Amino acid sequence: MSTLLQDLRYGLRMLAKNPGVTAVAVMTLALGIGANTAIFSLTYAVILRSLPVPNPGQLVRYMFREEGVPDLSISGPAYDALCKHETVNRDLLAWSGVDLAVRENGTVTRVGGALMTGNGFRVLELRPYLGRVFGDSDDVSGGGPNGYQAVLGYEYWKQHFQRDQAIVGRSLNINGRPVTIIGVLPAGFEGLIAGQRADVVLPLAFEEVTNAPNPQRHAAGNNWLTVIGRLKPGESVKTAEANLQATAAAVLEEADPSHQFLHGFFAPFQIGVESGRSGRSFLKVDYSRPLLALEILVGLLLLLCCANTALLVLARVSGRFREFAVRSALGAARGRLLQQVLTEVGLLAAFGLAAGVWLGWAAAQSLVAMLAGIGESPSLDVTPRVAILAFAAATSLLSALATGLWPALRVGSVDPSLDLRRGEALSSSKRLGNWIVPAQVAVSVTLVVSASLLGGTFLHLLLEHSGFRTNGVVMADVDLSAAKPTRKQAARDVEQMLEALENAPGVQAATLLSAPPIHDGWAAGHYFSIGNHGEIHTDMQTWPESVSPGYVATMGTRILEGRGLTRADQNGSSVCVLSASAAAYFFPNEDALGRFVYSGGADRGKDERDLDPRNACRVVGVAEDARFLSLREAPPRMLYSLAGGDEWGTRVSLAVRSSSTGIGAAALRNAVRQIVPSAVSPTVYTFNELVEAHLRQERMLTTLSLCFAGIALLLTALGLYGVLVRSVTLRTKEIGLRLALGARPGDALGLVMRQALRLVLSGIGIGLVVALGVTRLLRSLLFGVQPDSPLMLAAAAALLIVVALFASYLPARRATKVDPMVALRYE
Repeated sequence: MSTLLQDLRYGLRMLAKNPGVTAVAVMTLALGIGANTAIFSLTYAVILRSLPVPNPGQLVRYMFREEGVPDLSISGPAYDALCKHETVNRDLLAWSGVDLAVRENGTVTRVGGALMTGNGFRVLELRPYLGRVFGDSDDVSGGGPNGYQAVLGYEYWKQHFQRDQAIVGRSLNINGRPVTIIGVLPAGFEGLIAGQRADVVLPLAFEEVTNAPNPQRHAAGNNWLTVIGRLKPGESVKTAEANLQATAAAVLEEADPSHQFLHGFFAPFQIGVESGRSGRSFLKVDYSRPLLALEILVGLLLLLCCANTALLVLARVSGRFREFAVRSALGAARGRLLQQVLTEVGLLAAFGLAAGVWLGWAAAQSLVAMLAGIGESPSLDVTPRVAILAFAAATSLLSALATGLWPALRVGSVDPSLDLRRGEALSSSKRLGNWIVPAQVAVSVTLVVSASLLGGTFLHLLLEHSGFRTNGVVMADVDLSAAKPTRKQAARDVEQMLEALENAPGVQAATLLSAPPIHDGWAAGHYFSIGNHGEIHTDMQTWPESVSPGYVATMGTRILEGRGLTRADQNGSSVCVLSASAAAYFFPNEDALGRFVYSGGADRGKDERDLDPRNACRVVGVAEDARFLSLREAPPRMLYSLAGGDEWGTRVSLAVRSSSTGIGAAALRNAVRQIVPSAVSPTVYTFNELVEAHLRQERMLTTLSLCFAGIALLLTALGLYGVLVRSVTLRTKEIGLRLALGARPGDALGLVMRQALRLVLSGIGIGLVVALGVTRLLRSLLFGVQPDSPLMLAAAAALLIVVALFASYLPARRATKVDPMVALRYE
C-alpha cells in the first residue's frame, strides 16, 4: 500500500509538470467515456431499467402482437377474460395513460396522469410515501361513497405542491369533477409506461369522465389498457405462456363474442405474454435499433480516444526513457517501472471518469429533451445510478488498459545499456504510429460513412413530399372535457370554434380533423366496393379520416379528379373523397367518380339489392396520396368524409392556414378561449414542428453521428500530426544528412507527405471494409440512401485524405527548415 501511495504522489507530480498534455489526455478520455455513458444511460432508461417496485421479476405483461408490428394494448373485455382464465397470476391490473385537465385558481392546465384498476397497488406491492392508496372499493362508478380519489406522483407533489405534508384530504378539480387527494407515490415510481410520467393516478372507473360521452371500459373494439400480472410463487414466464396457449381461444371468444373486432382487422394479432419487469415501453420499440447503432458508434469513438491518449502517453514516456534506464540500472525491478506507468495512466483514467460521468449525464439530459414530443416535457430519468456508474467505471478501466498497456510494456522492457545512451524510445513511437494512425483513420472512415448515411436519411425525409402544403399551417389539439359538455353541447362548441377561426383576420382556411397526420397514431376501417362486373374489392386497412369542408384548402392536399368536400354535402347523401391509392384499389382500371364505397364486411355486397344505402358513400373526388401514418412508409389508403356534428366529441384537432404561423396560432388560442373559456389551453404547433417531432429519432441519430464523425476527424488529425512531428524530430539527423548530400527541401517535404499518405491510405482501405460491415446494421434505419453507394464511400475517403494533407503539412514544412549543420550535431 505504501508503494502504491508513493506511486500515486509521484504520478500526480509528473502529471502536474505537463498540465497541457495532461489536460488534453483527460479531455480526450472524458469525451470517449462521456459519450458511452450518455448512450448507455439512455439505453438503460428505455430498455434495461426495471420498475421500482418490489420483486419486479415476478411481473408479466399481456398484449396483442403480430410479427414485425408493435404490440397492441388490451381491451376492457379482454382484460376481464384474462383475469378469469390466467390462473398462474395472483392478480392482474389494468393501466392506461391519460391527459387530465386540472383546474386551480381559475386556471386549467394539462397534467399527465393514469387510470389503474383498484387492485393495482396490491399487484405492484407498492406502498405510498404519504397517506394511502385506493383499492377495489374505490374503483367503482362515481368513486363510491367517498367520491373519486387520486394519488399524486412524488415529483408532481414536490414541484407543484412544494412537498406540502397537508396535501392529503385536499380536493382537486380534475376534468370538471372534484377529486380527493389521498396519498403520494414513492420517489422513483413514475408509472408503468417508460417516457410517460403519471403525475396523478386515478381509479380506472374515472374513465367514465375522461372518455365521456363514450366510455370504453366494456368496448370490445378499443385496445387501450396495459395489463400486468404478478405471478404466483413457483410460476414463471414460461408457465404463463403455457397457460395462455391453453386458454387463448376462450379469452378471445369472451373478449369479442360478436367476432367483429378480434376476428376482423385484428385477426393476425395473437394474444401474448412476456416479462413485465420493465413495464411497457413504446420507446423500446422505436429506439432499440437506433440505440444499438449508437452503442456501436460510441464504442468506435472510445477506441479512437484511447488510441490518441496512448500516443500522448507514449510520447511522455519516451521522453523519460533515460530516467527509467537510470532507475533500472540502480536496481528497480521491471514490475515497479510498469506499475509506475500504469499508475499514471490510471490517474488519467480516473480524472477522465469524473469528467466523463458529468459530461455523460449532461449529454443524456440533452438526448432525453430531443426525444420529447410536442408540448411534452422530458420524462425519462437518466440520473446516474449504480448500474450507470458501474458501466462508466468499467469503461474507464478498459480505457486505462487500452491506453497504458503498450507504453507500460515498453517501459518494462527498458535496457539500461542502450537507453542510457539513447535517452528516448526511437523505435517505439514509430512502431506504435504505424498501426495506431491507420486504426484511427479506419475508425474515422466508418464514423464518417455512418454519419453521411444517417444525415442523408434525415435530409431525404425532410424533403419527402408528404401530400400536404405545410407553409402557414398551424394545428392544435383541443380538449373540452374540463367544461363537462354534453354530446350536443360539445358539437355546438366545436362548430362555433371552427366558424370563429374561418372568420378570424388573416386566416385563409380552417378545418377539423378526426386524427392529425404523422402524429404517432393510426386508424383503420373495413370497406368494400363492387366493380363493373360484380367483383368485390374489400379492405380492412383503409384510413377513415373525418374532416370538415375546409380540409383541402387548409392542408393543401391536391384534388386529382372531381372535387373536394363542400358545405352543400353536409345536407345531402353521404359522399367521400378517396386518395389515389384507395381509388386504384377499390376501382382498378375504372373511373372512381360517382361510384360507391361501402362500410362493413364484403359478404354484404354479394347481392347488391341487400346493400344498405346508409353504409354507402358516393365518391366525388380523388386526392393525391398523403402520408398520414409516417414519412418513412408508403401512404395509407385514405377515405375522407364529412363527420356529423355530434361525432366530434370533446377531443378534436383543428388546423388553420394563415398568412403567418403567428396569426394562425393566436387565432386558435382565441377561438378556444372565447367559445369554451374553461377548456385547457390547447397545444399549438406548426406543421413543420409536427414534422420535426415526427423525425426526432432521425434527428438524434444525425446529430450524434455528425458529432462523433467530427470528433473522430479532429482526433485523427491530431494523432497524425503528433506522429509526424515526433517522426520529424527523431529523424532530424537523417533529414539533415539528406539535405547536406544535395537533397532539396521539396524532397524532405515529399518524404514526410509520403509517410503520411501511406499511413492514411492503409487506414482508408481497412476503414471502407469495416464501414461496409457496420452499415449493414444501419440498413433498417436508412431511407432514400444506399449503404454501399460508391459515391458515398469515395467521398468519405476523399475527406480523410484532405484532413490528412492538412494535418501533415506543418510537420512536412518543419522538415524543410532543418539546418544540415545543426542536424549533424543533433543527438
